Amino acid sequence: MKIKIRDIEVNYQVFHRKVKYARLEIKNGELHLIVPPAVKDYQKLIDKHENWIYRKMSRINELKTQAEGRKLDFSRSNEAFKKIVRGYVDKISHEMGVEVNRVSFRNMKTRWGSCSSAGNININSKLAYLPESLIEYVVHHELCHLKIRKHNREYWDMVSLKYPDYKRYEDELSIYWFLVKDLN
Repeated sequence: MKIKIRDIEVNYQVFHRKVKYARLEIKNGELHLIVPPAVKDYQKLIDKHENWIYRKMSRINELKTQAEGRKLDFSRSNEAFKKIVRGYVDKISHEMGVEVNRVSFRNMKTRWGSCSSAGNININSKLAYLPESLIEYVVHHELCHLKIRKHNREYWDMVSLKYPDYKRYEDELSIYWFLVKDLN
């Protein structure tokens, strides 16, 4: 479905789930309305959050425009990529004093990496096409989650100890996402 908010057309989908409160998410440039089964008035929810939707979608469009000037690096072999990641995992986990149980590589649809409370790190295989500085940043980001699970102020303070300009790295990852999201 589509709606128009000011000068931006927004694609959206509605997902009925067993949730107490409705929420909005933006995934891959599309608005997702997650609503309790009984909610039928989607327009009311959209109207209530129109400014937030507009800001987020404007930012996404800006990042998509920046992505047009970027190129992916297809020269790195899978083995070389895994070696780079494991090297950063070893180095950064030692510096931070955290234990990593296992490092796995998968094609992920919505994120660059993830970690579990058991100390397992998952890295998106598509990260191989990005500059090495972003690979290092993602590894650092995930290892910080071994200490602080949520993206709260304390977490970002920890990230900023090594990356005071972490917002620039987050923007870069968002820009590259538009280039890799449709790769298999």
